[in-house]
Parts: sequence; structure tokens; C-alpha cells
Amino acid sequence: MRIPSTTAAEEYVGLSFINRPGSSARSPLVVLVHGRAGSREVMWSFDRCIPKGAAVVAFQGFLADPIGGFSWWDLEGSGSKRDAISAASKRLSFALERFVELEGLEPSCTVALGFSQGAVLLASALLFGDVALNGLGLLAGFAPKPDGAVAVRGSPKVLIAHGTKDEVISIERARQSAALFGGLGLDVTLVEDEVGHKVGVEGTRALKAWLFGVLGEALDP
Repeated sequence: MRIPSTTAAEEYVGLSFINRPGSSARSPLVVLVHGRAGSREVMWSFDRCIPKGAAVVAFQGFLADPIGGFSWWDLEGSGSKRDAISAASKRLSFALERFVELEGLEPSCTVALGFSQGAVLLASALLFGDVALNGLGLLAGFAPKPDGAVAVRGSPKVLIAHGTKDEVISIERARQSAALFGGLGLDVTLVEDEVGHKVGVEGTRALKAWLFGVLGEALDP
């Protein structure tokens, strides 16, 4: 059952969210982060890929976007995008920590999936140590090139699923991201699909298999 956040929970966590409890406090946790002009509802389309028994939380961006929905930073603004991404990364990290505390969770494994802008946000959060993850799924997104030392915590597995016909974020940026994470010694899976700015059939299949591979041993029997 999906549970929308209350006003009190949002004040404590710092973001609006919807969560689905796992089978126990120790169940693996899957974090869903939408892209530009999205909402806490849109990423649930990937729920069919997530193993039953895992806890799931979908956060909502804190900026109302002029084209509708919510975003994590202003793409049309004149300020530094790198600074905006860094600030959003820290806010998401804080929200995740507070959510885990609020729900009394002790997840055996944590995986985050981000689409487009959400993928960029998660990649930045991982690279600069704002979040500790066992797995990161970048869906139609990319990892921003670090301008300083990286501080990845642990050895998370990375899945990158991208369309070769993506008109918003080129496939080359996805390939560069795979090379970046691979160069850090991480286990990287790159899946290319002949689609535009979305996750295609092959990407969806790969995501489901990858999630079961990362979370399998952490799931309650």
C-alpha cells in the first residue's frame, strides 16, 4: 500500500513523498527520484521492476516548475547549475536520512533510481559522498563531470539505461558517465535502447534483472 506523506512528516523530512513499507524494518530500500516537471507519483511506473518485500519511497522536488510539476533546480535560471545541483543533493540526502529515521528503518541495502534530472541529482550525490548507496540506476540521465575530488562511499553497482535516440540528453553523455563510473572501479552496466527520452523495453528488462541482482540477497525469505 502506498502512503502519502502527512504535513507533519513533510516538515520533518523536508520533502513531500509517497512510500510503500517493506516486509520488515530491515528490508532493502529503493529510492525513486523524478525528473524535471515531475512529481512523487510519476516514478511508480517502475514499481513493476522492484522486488516485492522491498520498501520504496518516492520524493518530490521542492521547486514548482514553470512548465508544470516540480523540479530539483531551475534549468532556466541564470545562477550556477553546479551550485544548484550541490544544494539539491544535500537537501535530498537530508530528506533520505530523516525519512529512514521517521519510519524506524534499518535497511539492509539501499538503491536509488533517478530519471533525467533526478538521475543527474543522484549521480552528483553519489560522487560527492552525500549519499551512501549499494546501487544507483541512472535512467535517461547522466553523471555531471566532477570539478574536484570524488568521495564515493563504498562500491555501489551502477546501471545506466539510455535511449540511442534521446533528443534531450545524448547517448554520448550516458556513455561518458559509464566510463566515469568504470574509471572509479565500480561495477557498471550500460544498456542502450532504440528509444527517445524514456526507458524502453530492453532498459526495463535490464532494470528489473539488475534490481533483483543487487537486492536479491537482502530480501526477506
